[in-house]
Amino acid sequence: MKKLAALLSIIVILVSACNKSTQTACGTQACTDLFASVGVQYRDSNNNPIAVTNFKVLDLRTNKTLTNELSASANLIGGAEIIVDDSNLKDLTNDGDNIQVSATVQSSGKTLSTSFKIAGGCNCHVRKLAGPDVIIVN
Repeated sequence: MKKLAALLSIIVILVSACNKSTQTACGTQACTDLFASVGVQYRDSNNNPIAVTNFKVLDLRTNKTLTNELSASANLIGGAEIIVDDSNLKDLTNDGDNIQVSATVQSSGKTLSTSFKIAGGCNCHVRKLAGPDVIIVN
C-alpha cells in the first residue's frame, strides 16, 4: 500500500509540473528551439552571386545599427548576407520595424540601399514582413 501511495504521489507531482507555464512580459508562449534568421542574396541579371562589402543594417525606428550572432560565424553562399537573427529579437517590435540595408558592390563600388520590414519583440522568432529575398544588381 505504501508503494502505491508513493507511486501516486510521484504521478501527481509529475502531472502538476507539466501544467506549469512560464509567464513573461510577453505572455505565455510555446516557442521552438529553432534559431531563425532573415537574409538577403545579391545576384546579377544572370542569377550569379555578387560579392558585397560594407554590409550595414539600420533600424529606422531607433536609428541603431544592428549586428547579429550569425554573420560573423556563418559560412554563407556567395552574395548572401544575414540581416537579423534571433539575437536581435528584442531590438525589434512585435509589429515590425522598418529596416534599411545597404551594401557596396565589390566589383563596381556602387552602393545599394534596400528597405525591409522585420518583426521581433514578443514573437518567438524574427520574421520578414516585407522586402526582397534577392536583390538583382544591374
